[in-house]
This record gives sequence, C-alpha cells and structure tokens, in this order.
Amino acid sequence: MNNKYINKTLLLAFSCCIMLFTTSCDEFDDKGEDIPNRPYVLALGITTGTTTAYYIVTTDDLMSGTINAVNKGIEQNGFHDYEQGNQTIFCVGGLGVTNATGVVRGTDGLLYEKDQFSFDESLRLFSQIDNQSMLGMEIPDNAESGDMITFYEVDIDGISISKRTSTPIAPISSLEWPSPTGLCRSGDNIYMTYFHMNPKDYETKYTDTAYVAVYSYPDMTFKKLMKDTRTGPAGSWYAHNGLFKDETGNVYIMSNSSIANGFSQATKTAAFLRIPEGTTEFDDYYFDFEAKSGGLKPIHIKYIGDDLLFAEVSTIKNMTAKEHRWKDNDLKCCIIDLKNQTVTDIKEIPVHNGNGGRRFAVLVDDGYVYVPITENSGRTFIYKVDPKTATAEKGAGVLTNFVAGFFKVK
Repeated sequence: MNNKYINKTLLLAFSCCIMLFTTSCDEFDDKGEDIPNRPYVLALGITTGTTTAYYIVTTDDLMSGTINAVNKGIEQNGFHDYEQGNQTIFCVGGLGVTNATGVVRGTDGLLYEKDQFSFDESLRLFSQIDNQSMLGMEIPDNAESGDMITFYEVDIDGISISKRTSTPIAPISSLEWPSPTGLCRSGDNIYMTYFHMNPKDYETKYTDTAYVAVYSYPDMTFKKLMKDTRTGPAGSWYAHNGLFKDETGNVYIMSNSSIANGFSQATKTAAFLRIPEGTTEFDDYYFDFEAKSGGLKPIHIKYIGDDLLFAEVSTIKNMTAKEHRWKDNDLKCCIIDLKNQTVTDIKEIPVHNGNGGRRFAVLVDDGYVYVPITENSGRTFIYKVDPKTATAEKGAGVLTNFVAGFFKVK
C-alpha cells in the first residue's frame, strides 16, 4: 500500500540531506503527499548505518524543485533491483531477498503494489524479453551449492511466474564459476553474457575471451557457447551491462574488463562486438573503444536508439587491482555512436563517482536522456541530455543516497 507516514530513520536521513542542500522550504516539489498521474517514477535508496530502505516516488517535473520521499511514496525494506515491463515496475529482491513485487498505477492515478511472488534464490538477471514476458535467471553461488541454472518466465500482466526451466551449468563452467552479466532475446534465441570468477577469492584469471551462452526460446535448452578473442569478457560484476539489443534485433556485447567493476586484471582492450539478429555467430563488427577514447573504459551503458549509447566512462587510465578494484570513481558522461565509432564527452555533467546503486538508473523519454548524478558535493541532481548534440541541462535535485530505478509509467 502507499506509505503516508515517514519513519524516524528516514526523517533523520532526509534532515541530513536537507542540510546538505541548504534549500528554502519553497524549493520542495509538493507538500508531502502522493498526487495522481505523475508520470515519472524513481526508486530512492535511503541508507542509515548499514540499513537501506527504498521508496518509490513520483513526480511530473524532472527539471526544477526537489524530488523526495517525505511523507509519501511506497516503502520497501530489504535489497531491491528495479526493472520495467510495459507499464509495470518489478521490484526484485537481491542479496538474500527472494520475493518480487509488481507496482502498477491504479484507477485513481496512484501507484500501488499489486501482487507478489517468490523465487527459490535471489535472481542474478531479470529483463523484459517481449511484450508479454520478463525472464529471470538464478545460479548457485558455487559448485558446492548446485549444478543447475533456473530460468523463470514471468507474465507481465499477471505479475506471476508462468514457467520455470532448469538447465545444467556445466557447458559454461569449464574454467571458473560463471558470473552472468546480461540477458536478452533476439529471434528464437536467448543470449546470456557472463565471465569467469573464482567464487572463493573473486579472482578473474580468464579475461582474454568474450563468452555468450545461447539458449533456445521458449524451451530454454542450451544451444551454443559463443566465444570471441578480439576482446575480453562481456559485462562486469552485477552491473547488467554485458549486452543490449538495437531496434533491428542485432545484439551488441560490451567488454571492458574494468578493474573498477571487480576484475582482478584486464588483458584485452575494451570493445563492442555484434551478433546479427537471431544468429549464433559474431560478425566482423569491432569497435575498439579504448582506441577511440584515449585509453578509457566504458563502465555503465544505456542504449538510447539510432545507434547511440549514453555511458559513464572511467577517466582513470592504467588501473591497478590494489588501488582501483571495486571503486566506481571518477566517471564522465559520454555519447557513444556505434555506427560511426565515436565517443563524445558531455561537458555540462561534472566528473563524479557512481551513485551507489547496482543498476544504471537512466530514463530515455521523448528523445532525451535523464540521469541522476551525485556530484562531489554530495548533492544529487537530474541532468537532461540531448544525445544528438551531446549537451546537458541541470534539473531537479533529489534527496536520496542513490537512485535505484528511474521510469515513466502512463
């Protein structure tokens, strides 16, 4: 249900945020109540000590005022990731939380938690694969915990699990334990990117090949293991950035082997490869990102359309595991043109650190990109990006520790 009352922990956290912002009272975007039919939805992560609570709030203005969860929003405890399927926001548990909840807009124009269902374990991947279904994937933490991957097909309208399929891990675990990084469907194939990581010491000894496991859809039978040695592993630890699909059905994979994202080494240059629609072979497309960016690596990516990506790119060259591993720092925002293989800086957005969430919370709406950026001052602001000109405008403030999800719901 909608939470109308703020608890003391949240009040304390927001008091600190308000002190940071030093704003006047009239800068807040409303009087602390839920207002119907606000189209933009943000999941705000509020951390106090070692505890994080999430608040799903709405707004109709991304460019002025301050977005906050004071006395409004849907409160959710426990770790969550957020994904949208049509007009439903799926709030998927992680780090031991196994339930998922659908959030929809009611007839009164407000958002509500509609239904809840549970998986056997916390999901590693969860993505929309067509207009009817989401696909979730879970994998044991190590060989001692199990030897099967489980795929869950979730009915978007019914907000429920419609199918469960298990398949052996063995074909993709010949080197070290597989760590999945992305999932999408093209034609009758499901593509899953992953890399090899030792589950005991988290070392990544195998970084000279890109790996894509292909499963037939809808039966989810293992079909082929694709490999390409032009670059390293696709995607990175829990960043869900291994692959994406364009409007024509072509699947692109992104490899960065970034130590900031958890790799213990990098042995190949960061690059993009392409799989033509519905096929199980890479074509000759090769975008050497480091050559075009001056030795930098893409960290977080969002496909905009028309062969363009919005990305956060690390400005740190020559990373070392001792100094930079697991540190999402010193990022700049760029527009990446996949067709022309160019990288253009967005100068209006300052260099910043990651915002603290696992997912890259970015909204693409009406040809523009909206991204929350936590500046070095500690303040978070929405930036509106025009991808055609690679320029940005600073917008509304956000009172939060991080933004875990960013959507538009009609």
